[in-house]
Amino acid sequence: MNVKMTSPGVQVFWLIFLLVVIQGILQSEAASVDEQCRHADSCERCLSAHLECAWCTDKVYESNLYRCLTRSQLLANNCSESEIYNNQPALDILQEKPLKDYETNDDQAVQVTPQRAYLKLVKGNTQRIKLSYRTARNNPLDLYVLMDLTWTMGDDKQTLEKLGAELIQTLRNLTENYRLGFGSFADKPTLPMVNPENMDNPCAVLGHVCEPTYGYRHQLSLTEDIRLFTAAVANSKITGNLDNLEGGLDALMQVIVCPKDIGWKEQARKVVILVTDGFMHLAGDGLLAGIAQRNDKKCHLNQAGEYTGSLEYDYPSLEEIYRELLRRKTNVIFAVTKDVVSSYRELSALMKEISYVDILSEDSSNILELIKKSYESLIKRTQFADNSPDYIQLEYYTDCAGQFPSLRKRNYCNNVSLGKEIEFFVDVTLKDYPLDKNYTHNIRVGETSLSEYMDLEVELQRPCPCQEKPDPENEYGRFQCSEQGYMYCGMCTCDEGWTGTLCTCPTDNTNVTSNDALLLKCRQPLLDHTHSSLVCSNHGDCDCGTCFCDPGYTGPYCECKECVDCDSDLADCSCGQCVCKYGWSGTRCNCAENMDACRGPTGEICSQRGACDCGECSCEDEFLGKFCEIDPEKDNKLCQFYEPCVTCLIEQKQGMGACDNLSEICKSLDRQELFTYRFVHELEPEQARCLVRIVNKHGIQCDSFFSYQVINPSNELSIQAVDCEPLDYMALFGFISGFTVLAGLLLMCLIWWCIRAKDAREYARFQEDQKNWVRQENPIYRDPVGRYEVPKALSVKYDENPFAS
Repeated sequence: MNVKMTSPGVQVFWLIFLLVVIQGILQSEAASVDEQCRHADSCERCLSAHLECAWCTDKVYESNLYRCLTRSQLLANNCSESEIYNNQPALDILQEKPLKDYETNDDQAVQVTPQRAYLKLVKGNTQRIKLSYRTARNNPLDLYVLMDLTWTMGDDKQTLEKLGAELIQTLRNLTENYRLGFGSFADKPTLPMVNPENMDNPCAVLGHVCEPTYGYRHQLSLTEDIRLFTAAVANSKITGNLDNLEGGLDALMQVIVCPKDIGWKEQARKVVILVTDGFMHLAGDGLLAGIAQRNDKKCHLNQAGEYTGSLEYDYPSLEEIYRELLRRKTNVIFAVTKDVVSSYRELSALMKEISYVDILSEDSSNILELIKKSYESLIKRTQFADNSPDYIQLEYYTDCAGQFPSLRKRNYCNNVSLGKEIEFFVDVTLKDYPLDKNYTHNIRVGETSLSEYMDLEVELQRPCPCQEKPDPENEYGRFQCSEQGYMYCGMCTCDEGWTGTLCTCPTDNTNVTSNDALLLKCRQPLLDHTHSSLVCSNHGDCDCGTCFCDPGYTGPYCECKECVDCDSDLADCSCGQCVCKYGWSGTRCNCAENMDACRGPTGEICSQRGACDCGECSCEDEFLGKFCEIDPEKDNKLCQFYEPCVTCLIEQKQGMGACDNLSEICKSLDRQELFTYRFVHELEPEQARCLVRIVNKHGIQCDSFFSYQVINPSNELSIQAVDCEPLDYMALFGFISGFTVLAGLLLMCLIWWCIRAKDAREYARFQEDQKNWVRQENPIYRDPVGRYEVPKALSVKYDENPFAS
């Protein structure tokens, strides 16, 4: 009987099928969780095994049941609910102001959200929190120009003086909230940086007078008045030094660590543009002048803005500069000439998230363009960092506002459009408990170049805080621990001389004095000389240092599955896998180990790109063909193998002479048999094609194709030889001439036809107009010309002719 299933019946069928699949998945997942939980023999190990695992501390819980199960299983086994300790991760957003730009009536923008969150972390579990960032429009800009004023920078200083209105317009195009500051530097005023004979006038050797050398001079604090900036630049004076290295790092350190003197605003984007045409002294160069004291990274500016520590402290190191730039949220732009730009680019690469390098023209005429370009580059980049301790791991994932098709593990984005929101997903994981027992932490996730951040209030779940009082004399507790210990918080505390989960192992026999040391014997050793974190691979129970495996598992650490379908006559079982005996192969060892069928004409087994499985090649992923000879992206090994033979056969067919070694090169390496071949007009479409390229007797490079077929033991070649003849120039000239004449005639006929067609259309339109023409006359109009027509014949009748007689 045939039954036709109706549409509702089909829907019910698929619904039932879907429920069965879901139920199977849930059961499989539950079985996996149960397997990970039930072998844990302590509270801490239980909670670390899986997020769903829970530990029962109930004294009256049945001793033959596992204490580490899921919460629902423990309740079903009559463990008191108040005696169950389980993982309790939590995530709460405490403050989440929406992103907003800077406004005229509000000096505070919001560029990062959320601002505060609470996390409760469980060991080994990951909590994900979404962080959004958007660069605010009209972001305040504090731009401090730090200029090298040694002798060679004289024309650059003059250029900066003349900028004035152009500088204002450039900054307004970037942001309406900007301030400018100015400072200058040269070098330490001591030998060998300066010639002592010219200390008062270091430019004397050039025949000029200039100011005595100084290390760093702060000339103007950050201000909105552009006139003060121009005046400060104009009033600054050129100086000089002896070597070709400058003290720029000394000056830069003071600009960073003197926020009150410089006038940095906390919410502004802080940018230092360092303008120079020379290299810079690094840490240790101060020893040349007898200055051995390390730079203390503190502010040493007097009331006049002079750096007073120039002769007391060594130059700072790049690492010290980098750390202070990060800590103070300050960006640096190196505007340098092309002679030294490569060195500064290497320097910038060490702190690329907060620095930028560009080429300055010889007279600094492009400094405005450089400021605009570098500032836009800075605001198009964002990067986040955090101050998490070693045992709390933070990982960042983002697609950089759609730049990537999926999330990538990275804490930065480049080339992000202004005003575009970027989402970062921060994964927070507790890797281990702190040794100092500090279970509360404040972690700040901050943007590296701005004072924008998210604060995380982190609480670590304490490892099994048991409130029970020890009772060594409790009879039931001692019964559960084999009368050789007592139950405390669901775990046995063993008497002296005994150890193990249930105090069943004498310490004399095991040579260990603690349960942890005993469990170590049940943990599988790893290659790095450590041990697995799993006891008996989570597939068995550890009893006095020996693993007793669950059904289906074997091995000293229960690390191996039992073999399935492994014929003992053909193979031996080794850690869940069949190891074939001599003469047999295959996944089930049921294939005789004869690899002749897998050996190609080259003599290689599966072209060394796969394995021979029961007389057939099982190729590696990227390779194809009967012998795995085809690499889709590179080559075909058999094409290369047959090519010399085919080339020789084509040359012989086209009368270019016979190859001396034809019998040698047209022979397979595996069986030393000659190939069979045939020349065809067309190759079969389903066969793999190989290209052979030769230069024929006419000196023309000619491409031919061939295909191969290996039917053991024979090799058959089908060759489509192309005989590329030289061009017949007379025939070609005649063809082109004839084609040109024919094309000319066709063109003339086409033009003549177009003209005739146009004339016909015009004449037809004229006739239509004539047919529809109507003469219009004025009814009161009379023609002034009189007309009379004499009759052709005169009548003799009087009444008809008045002239009749």
